Amino acid sequence: MEIMKRNLIKAPLALAFLLSVAGCSGFSSELPPTATAGLDGYNSTPDHIGQFYVNGQWGGNIYAYSGGGSYVCCLVYPRKWHEGLTATVRWTTSSSNPADPIKQTWHEKVVPIEKYEQTGTRLNVHFLPNEEVRLIIWNGFAKGSNYPGPHAPKAPADWPPWEHRHR
Repeated sequence: MEIMKRNLIKAPLALAFLLSVAGCSGFSSELPPTATAGLDGYNSTPDHIGQFYVNGQWGGNIYAYSGGGSYVCCLVYPRKWHEGLTATVRWTTSSSNPADPIKQTWHEKVVPIEKYEQTGTRLNVHFLPNEEVRLIIWNGFAKGSNYPGPHAPKAPADWPPWEHRHR
């Protein structure tokens, strides 16, 4: 019982100390100039993307015509969008056919980050045909009706072609 009384006295003292330290530390309601977003990749190509990086941050492994649904943390970006905002994207591609030998090819591009009005929790990285890449800051996946970028990838009806050759 004596220990309980001492702990009840210590708790308010600890709280008072923490509040006094917080009051002296100059907390501000102003937001920092940067925000963070998880990387979420979408592959709208027939190639396998073995790995991708955005400004050096690893983003994952994406099979052909797939992606979304998981993300890797985190990329720091400016809270306020500005003209000329870009990121360097590096990625590998290889054949999606499991019978083909694994031969990865590296690609690299400096890509504009599309204009955003508010910060988002994800940087959706869209790999499109012809080595096009789009970067979109957003608060969710590419499946939402208000999403400003490409929809989540959908494989063609005859995908994968190596399974349809002998039919």
